[in-house]
Amino acid sequence: MAIRTMRYALIFALPLAISFAALGVSYRILDRTGETIGPVEAAGIQQEKDLRYSSALFYRPRPYKIERARLAKADILILGSSRAMQFLSQPWRAKAYNAGGAMRDLESGKIFVDQALKDYRPQRMLIMLDWWWFSETRRPDAPTDASPDTPLTLHELTQPAVWVWNGTLSLGQMADALFAADRLPVGIGVPAHFMDAGWDPFGHYDYGLGLTEQAGGSDIGFEKTLKDIQRTSKRNDRAPSNAFSEESWQRLIALVQGLQDRGTDVILVLPPVAQPIFDWLNEQPEPNLVKELQRRLPTLPALTFDFHDPASIGTDGCEFVDGIHGGEVTYLRVLDAIAADPSADLEQAVDRPLVQRLIAENSGHATVRWPNSDRAPEADFNSLGCKK
Repeated sequence: MAIRTMRYALIFALPLAISFAALGVSYRILDRTGETIGPVEAAGIQQEKDLRYSSALFYRPRPYKIERARLAKADILILGSSRAMQFLSQPWRAKAYNAGGAMRDLESGKIFVDQALKDYRPQRMLIMLDWWWFSETRRPDAPTDASPDTPLTLHELTQPAVWVWNGTLSLGQMADALFAADRLPVGIGVPAHFMDAGWDPFGHYDYGLGLTEQAGGSDIGFEKTLKDIQRTSKRNDRAPSNAFSEESWQRLIALVQGLQDRGTDVILVLPPVAQPIFDWLNEQPEPNLVKELQRRLPTLPALTFDFHDPASIGTDGCEFVDGIHGGEVTYLRVLDAIAADPSADLEQAVDRPLVQRLIAENSGHATVRWPNSDRAPEADFNSLGCKK
């Protein structure tokens, strides 16, 4: 009887022991790749070390960018959604920081301003605007999107196995993470270690190796973006047919005036979309959410720039990461156009000769090719027929 009982115990205990051992291995991989480091802690590490940060488990740029902005105390702040993250550090002569990604909507923009600017006042803030912030269908982000915590639940602990299964990581890379972490490329998080992707200390996001793979992009032919904005779902806040939100418009005015009352000059920018996206949005009948925003922009109590049409700055689809995200060269063009306007008062803050040289050398590319870079050349990652 005792032997039979022991056998039954082993039948139940052995799978449990294997499961706990597998979870222990997973935790070790997450820990050694920096996935257990939270966004606030990562921001502090970047204050001392020049490395990239990007978590494969959590996308929570708001607490990270708030902390980086508080630490950087830059004279010039760039704020916006992910459409602001391609501004580079190199052109800036003044102390600047890119908080792109922290402002997913107007509510989170106010949260950023209230928290990041409690202890200091930037001289100037450039705010990139998204048209869907002004849609009546827009819903605030979930509270977890702003959480600085990195809780490792069973879901997170099983992700290393998922990454091997779906090809995100190879078994060899897993072995390196387990036994040779000191040989990994420097960085915080799996994308930084293995995809050469993530935010640098300036706040610029590098898309990494994905842009070096032919047809390896996320928006082949910009079809995904077109389908997204064409959806008829009531929850599609990017659809141009959505009603314009007066409440959101007043939130923007209050945000601008609040910054100005603190002594910060504000520049508002509507960034470009890829040409096929612009053409489709422009063809849609009134009422047209995008056109209504464009009509209202000049009435704001701040300097405004409308670059929604990519032709306005000479950028094309080959310089876009996807249909609504221009790449580094696109945003060099944006910066050059803003700095060219004397009203922006950026002639001392921006190295325009450098900006123009980088544009000329990298025209038709989403990313800037730097000397001595060992990364593979940029490919036609969205299969647009780009010659790169």
